Amino acid sequence: MNNFGENLKLQFRKKGISEKEIFINILEVLDGCKKRTDELETNFMLDMFSYEEDFYLIIENLLYIHYGELKTEIILWWVYSRFNDEGEIDDLIIEDEDEEKQEIVKIKTAEQLWSYINKIKTK
Repeated sequence: MNNFGENLKLQFRKKGISEKEIFINILEVLDGCKKRTDELETNFMLDMFSYEEDFYLIIENLLYIHYGELKTEIILWWVYSRFNDEGEIDDLIIEDEDEEKQEIVKIKTAEQLWSYINKIKTK
């Protein structure tokens, strides 16, 4: 155990990185993880999701604590459900059951998602 952690390399976050940059980075990493999981299942019939599910749950719960229910649902739509069967990004449909109205939002990038969730006032 004397050389425990000998090859450990720590990476520290850049100072002055904005919340927007962190948010976009988190989405890019989550997106990459989901793509790898999907590729393993498609190409090699390996079900990694059952192994990774707890990690995704931790991330989802942290998003919920920070952004609240509505914003987290929108973020998770982006991560898990934004692509349709043709591989195109679907519009986000926000339904307000109280006022019986619907808002259709076009979000094509993580940066646009950041802008949209910051327009939402509730947490």
